[in-house]
Amino acid sequence: MVNPRKSKIVAKIADNKSEIPFLKSLFEAGADIAWLNTAHQDEPGTLSVIERIREVTTHIPIAIDTKGPEVRTKNIETPLPVKAGDKIIFTGDLTYVGPNVILVSYTNFHKEIPVGTSIFYDDALLEFVVEKKTDRGLECEVKSNGTIKNKKSINVPNVHIKLPALSEKDKGFIHFCARHNVDFITHSFVRGREDIEEIRKILKAYPDYNGKIIAKIENREGFDNLKEILQNCDGIMVARGDLGAEVPLPEMPFMQKKMVEAAIEAGKYCIVATQVLESMIKNPRPTRAEVTDIANSVLDGTSAISMSGETAYGDFPFEATAMMGRVMQHTELVRDDLIHFTAVPKVKSAAFSFAKKIVAEGAKKKIKIALIASQNAELSRAIAAFHPTFIAVPVGLNDVDARELMLAYAIRPSASGSLGAAVAELREGGMSDAEKIMVVTEKKPGKYEAKVVALKAIKA
Repeated sequence: MVNPRKSKIVAKIADNKSEIPFLKSLFEAGADIAWLNTAHQDEPGTLSVIERIREVTTHIPIAIDTKGPEVRTKNIETPLPVKAGDKIIFTGDLTYVGPNVILVSYTNFHKEIPVGTSIFYDDALLEFVVEKKTDRGLECEVKSNGTIKNKKSINVPNVHIKLPALSEKDKGFIHFCARHNVDFITHSFVRGREDIEEIRKILKAYPDYNGKIIAKIENREGFDNLKEILQNCDGIMVARGDLGAEVPLPEMPFMQKKMVEAAIEAGKYCIVATQVLESMIKNPRPTRAEVTDIANSVLDGTSAISMSGETAYGDFPFEATAMMGRVMQHTELVRDDLIHFTAVPKVKSAAFSFAKKIVAEGAKKKIKIALIASQNAELSRAIAAFHPTFIAVPVGLNDVDARELMLAYAIRPSASGSLGAAVAELREGGMSDAEKIMVVTEKKPGKYEAKVVALKAIKA
């Protein structure tokens, strides 16, 4: 039976919670894409997770997260409790030690931050204000109570920090992705097209690698350069964790909607991420606000929604995945009765022009399934970009393209290599011979034909 859900679920997988039975249960619960975070993993550890995923299934795509130009706390062996009014010192000088000195991963951090700046720790759980600069550090006042731990994120809103786009570890993992045919590289803290170009320079050494680049937008600079970023990557992630620490929170809903809209117009993938079902890390049921957040993201037109802690270390990963899927599917069913996205792709190509026509035709004739008999993945991407009311089932794609399209809205690639086998699968799934479905064929490159026929009339 073809999965009727159109929006996709991205699930973060931790190396210490990736046993075969866990992965099987997670994918059965509805996870469509496996997302690995390399911030706390090395290459051998990451490879072992990939091998376990591919042992379970070769159809689930794998995304690897590079950490990008980020700043984190460093060398904190014992967590440091602080309270409002305390004084601490932030520094990138790793030789500077003291009871109230907090080391960070960027050497020039204390040289580039001006007095009066707010510094946020761990997605804004704590705030510090810079009161004084010295040659060795930033003297700051603590604004709220909390605990400072090792390897936690540091954000400095509205300050451009001159970090390189790629760390040495990032460069190693990009080579790793190409060597192991990882489906998606999700690059953190993308600020402009130059950050994407740095990745593509490395990938030139791997001409046969077809992995896609997803740009994580996590600060105002990335948002301001969104159009040029989308022109140079394959999709974006609305990464609300760090973004929410980098910009005023009241601006977040607007920014999310504009980013999803921009991705739709560019015909690219979009993933909404962070704190979607945060309460389900510890609780078996979500909050009302969280399920509304999922529905609103679907109505915005996102391709996918991601979970992080919910699946990486949460107590209810399967329940969270299933809940997200149910909310997505119900919202898709009622979307035409609600106010939702009005953006449409502005891509000019034969595939997008044809996709627009068949998506409209499918809605008019109320078809549920379209079989796409084309080895060209661009047509399926184009259909997804127009958010069809039907499920599109590409037939005969190579494994790489089929896994990539698992991220695409309303696209469910068939494991079958032929049209006849795909029809047999539909029958086995309970579809009657009288059911009308659309069949799309590519007569020659760039020339497509679509027919709506009864299932029994389709011949291999």
